Amino acid sequence: MCGIVGYIGGGPEKILLDNLKKLEYRGYDSAGIAVKSGKNIKVFKSAGEIKNLIRIVKPCENATSGIGHTRWATHGKPDEINAHPHVSENRKWAVVHNGIIENYADIKKDLLKNGVEFYSETDTEVIAALLEFYDRGDKLEALNKTLSVVNGSYALAIINRDSEELVFAGNKSPLFIGVNGENVMIASDIICFDGFCDKYYVIENGEYGYADKSGIKIFDKFGKKEKEPVRLKCSFSGNENLYTHYMIKEIYETKDAVKNIYEYYSEPHNYEMITKHDFGKIKKVRLIGCGTAYHAALMGVEMIENETDFDCSACVASEFRYKNPKIGEDTLVVLISQSGETADTLAAFELAKQKCALTVAVINVEYSTLAKKCDIVLPIKAGVEKAVASTKAYSAQITVLYLLSLMLKSAVSGCGFSADEVINLYNQCEFGNVNNLKLLANVFQYNDKLFMIGRGKDYFTASEASLKIKETSYINADTYYAGELKHGFLALVNSDTFVIVFATEKGILTKTLGNAEEARARGAKIILFTCFDLDSDITDKFYYVIKVKDVGSSLQGVINILPWQIIAYYTSVNKGINPDKPRNLAKSVTVE
Repeated sequence: MCGIVGYIGGGPEKILLDNLKKLEYRGYDSAGIAVKSGKNIKVFKSAGEIKNLIRIVKPCENATSGIGHTRWATHGKPDEINAHPHVSENRKWAVVHNGIIENYADIKKDLLKNGVEFYSETDTEVIAALLEFYDRGDKLEALNKTLSVVNGSYALAIINRDSEELVFAGNKSPLFIGVNGENVMIASDIICFDGFCDKYYVIENGEYGYADKSGIKIFDKFGKKEKEPVRLKCSFSGNENLYTHYMIKEIYETKDAVKNIYEYYSEPHNYEMITKHDFGKIKKVRLIGCGTAYHAALMGVEMIENETDFDCSACVASEFRYKNPKIGEDTLVVLISQSGETADTLAAFELAKQKCALTVAVINVEYSTLAKKCDIVLPIKAGVEKAVASTKAYSAQITVLYLLSLMLKSAVSGCGFSADEVINLYNQCEFGNVNNLKLLANVFQYNDKLFMIGRGKDYFTASEASLKIKETSYINADTYYAGELKHGFLALVNSDTFVIVFATEKGILTKTLGNAEEARARGAKIILFTCFDLDSDITDKFYYVIKVKDVGSSLQGVINILPWQIIAYYTSVNKGINPDKPRNLAKSVTVE
């Protein structure tokens, strides 16, 4: 979470603000910048979105450098006092930070005993205090001593009142540096470098250093490092939004993502790392993800089990490494993450590697940490996704996991691999009657709870649909296996209750419809979601029926989620909520 940017060059105020807008997907609880102006550090901070900060920032005379931050709050409420940058007591040091200092409470207690005063509730303020405490005129010595004390994750950008340098350090949080002549930029995402430079440096765990107009100096525990820059291969232009919000734009881009996947995986060299791999030792497949990615993992389990004989299961990333999972050289661990920077998923990767498992990254951001670390990388080719609630990326993850199931089948049996089913999905990809979906959104906006039931893959779709509604509309949309209705939550059902029945699994359709009857008998309003042509004596019993196309394959889940993403979007808009920036959430979850 949190976005940081630092800059050396003229007019840093505008550069910082422009790039904080690019990083706002990482958090928007509060924001701030600190600018070196002559022999002073000037700080501007505000609660809320970047636009609030823009209103208060004033030009700073003779400004030569600065740092900026957009926050997703971890320690301390999201207000102006807790907003970054944080400044040392003598106002000599200013710091922005992404990550968590796990031992900050102990550090703070010790510094308080030494007469240091604190003004915020954040963990980050101890870094500024430590820099001042250890400052004896050598910036790197002060930084080294500070880093030797703190435990946790951090990407740091730091300025000093008496120096023209931008100091930085990274550990378990992404950090990159780009250079353009005498201008230097440091950022937590390379999207900031688009239009600024064509190469950048990656700051690895445990690396630190400083930059000035003459260049960059990078160090680790062994001393100074010579690093080769990475070419900026991604272009982030052309992502202009002609829609009211990015969320609806990205829903409609699902079809483009499916086409991109087909074109990419139709080229044999893009998947030969799977089909040519020796899977003779592999007996188990474990799929790992968080939130939406976990729901995609559940779909992936069904697909892989349908196509192969592997023992397959899914696990929430935040639980995986605390379960003592039985994995090893006989296990393929598939890690699913839109950003490729999800802290819990990266922690699951580290455990998988410790146990010598083979790892696969199913990711959208191809320059991410997860992409760099995994043995095999399967990009989902969804393009930039800015809305916090993932939409097209989820559909793309399911599609690539389906192809992975076919790749594994091919690698084991030698039967050959084809991505043709994906182009069939592209040709059948429909978004339904939007006006009818808006009618349901008009109904849902006045409810504080919804129930969703389904069996098999329908349950997974229901789980993702409920998550979208929760994220964007703040409605408690609960999901249950349809067969569990009578084992507890039926006690919550009455005449004011909406129960949405997901019924696109043909083999268990009758069972699911029977469960719907159980809820209807208790007076609930039942909404049917199906892909089948049912007789009117069945459909007439329902409050409302949503019908989608039957694609006749494991990719039905892509078609099934589209109307629910649209319903979630319009429910949010009807309630006056910005679906791109729901409260308390951020796009890239880089803390555990």
